[in-house]
Amino acid sequence: MLSSVAVLLRHVGRMLNRPSILLAIPLLDKQNLFSLALETNGSKAEQWTKPVPNTIKINVDGASFENEGSYGFGIVARDSSGTLVGPVAVCKNGAFAAEVVEAIGVKEALSWLKDKSWDKVEMETDNMLTVQAIRASHRVSSVFGLVVNDCKLLLSNLPYVSLHFIRRSANRIAHYVARHSRFLSGCSIHIQNIPPDLPDLLYSKC
Repeated sequence: MLSSVAVLLRHVGRMLNRPSILLAIPLLDKQNLFSLALETNGSKAEQWTKPVPNTIKINVDGASFENEGSYGFGIVARDSSGTLVGPVAVCKNGAFAAEVVEAIGVKEALSWLKDKSWDKVEMETDNMLTVQAIRASHRVSSVFGLVVNDCKLLLSNLPYVSLHFIRRSANRIAHYVARHSRFLSGCSIHIQNIPPDLPDLLYSKC
């Protein structure tokens, strides 16, 4: 059986060979990414877990809708009891590599929460590359790099926010909201008009 590190490195290797990666981040070398992969502290939980008391957990996911020429992202905030305190879904026109869309989702989530009065926030995404790039000290000259730099700047002003990588299976609610964004025509959902099947999905995963 492969060790968790071996599985992680194999996953990173597959990502690095994807054409969208080569286009989105041409200057980020493979050696640095493999090094960062070893330093990424990600959760091994298969399902979403509640945050500790007095903490808000925000899950983020991005989605590309190639046929429509658009992309979207979903943001789901829950408290330590698992109660939904803030769903956001936005769809915008444009076409970007999947990794750029994921990074945009993190950026938008950071921008959204900066006006909240929360004391401690854990942000989770299932895109390892975005987490690695935000934690990296070097700069990347690409569209992806520009978005990552914005994320770094936002995080530097949000000392109570931590960013973590999680498994895709633990990020299914944010994925659902991101996919739902395609029906919103650029508008956001909020707590008063969430999709009817979202509450059942939320409580089934808590």
